[in-house]
Amino acid sequence: MAEQSKARYTAAVSLGVMGAGFAASLPFVGTPWVSFLQSGFEAGLVGGLADWFAVTALFRHPLGIPIPHTALLPRNREKVTNALVKTIEEDLLSKESIRGKLGQLRIAERLVDGAMAQLHTEAFRTGLVSAADKLLESIPKDRAAELLEQEIRRRLEAIDAQQVLSVVLGIVYEKKYDEKAFDFVLELAEQWTLTAETRERLGAMVAQALGRMQTNGFMQMAVNAFLGFYSEEKLGGLIQQFIISALFDLKRSGDHNRTALLAAIRSRLTTLASDPHAHQEIEGWKQNLLSRWNLAELTAGWVEQLHTRLKQWIQEPEFTDRYVIPMLEKAAQKLRQDAEAMEKLEHWIHEQLSRWIEANHSKIGALIRENVDRFDNETLIQLMEDKVGGDLQWIRVNGALCGFLIGLVLEGIKVLV
Repeated sequence: MAEQSKARYTAAVSLGVMGAGFAASLPFVGTPWVSFLQSGFEAGLVGGLADWFAVTALFRHPLGIPIPHTALLPRNREKVTNALVKTIEEDLLSKESIRGKLGQLRIAERLVDGAMAQLHTEAFRTGLVSAADKLLESIPKDRAAELLEQEIRRRLEAIDAQQVLSVVLGIVYEKKYDEKAFDFVLELAEQWTLTAETRERLGAMVAQALGRMQTNGFMQMAVNAFLGFYSEEKLGGLIQQFIISALFDLKRSGDHNRTALLAAIRSRLTTLASDPHAHQEIEGWKQNLLSRWNLAELTAGWVEQLHTRLKQWIQEPEFTDRYVIPMLEKAAQKLRQDAEAMEKLEHWIHEQLSRWIEANHSKIGALIRENVDRFDNETLIQLMEDKVGGDLQWIRVNGALCGFLIGLVLEGIKVLV
């Protein structure tokens, strides 16, 4: 603004000098050297006035007089705006020029490198935690619990009883759980047998059984003699020793009775796996479990607990430093080292930008037009004068000076002729 005022002042001074020189030379007309200067001042005054008229006519009517073909910019505002929009859209910022400039840029490389440079900044960590927290909060817990309940129920209902039994039996046979269970029962039986109470009970049971036997003749006499010789305590001890001996044999891995019993147990279990009644029983247990089990309440509790733990974990430093940032860094490095993937990414980015340019290029002209139209004529002229008015005022200065020199030259030619 100061530069424009200075240029306007200089132009006015140059015009004033030419006018003053011309007026001062009038009383001395006829003197050769005065006539020579007068021609220069006269031509300079004409040139200065002509350029003042031309510069002024660009923006407004000179002296407010509506002379034809003056105030060119206000009168042709629409044409100027259209020409400006067309020049920018088709020449300065054409689709082809924008695409060409973007084609020279390695956008994918810059994006990946820029992202990698930001991974270990505190701002990125804070943003990552905030984003993860917002993402977690955006998940509807009631809906998640409902989906979890539906999935658990669907999977439980889809369980095949025969398949479950087959899998369980396969594990039992593979890990020899049947033998371990058999040995456990034998151990319990041995512990029970070794007690004094068991010995007394066994003796009483045998004595009662023998006493109830109804035999005749010599056999009855032998039984009575046996009972008279062995008391209940001796009978209990005898049976106890027999049972302990049998249990000891059954606990030995090579005993044929043990092998036969285990084979019988496995045969029974195998038969059970294909027994329809067993399948029905398992299905009944499963349906009873689903009906008694408040699965909706349980899943809601699980989801709430998981949500609380995840929220706490997100706030811990190891969430970003140990898990997320190393994962992102590794993925970015892998992508950066994959030339083919980077080229595909670059192509995809340029393709998307090209589509965006194609769809939005006309908005450049619309934006320019919108910005121009929001100014009235006076404001627009003021803005243009602020930007180029100084240079236009120098046209007036140059016009006055050039006119002065041309006048001198012409007068010189007249003198010589």
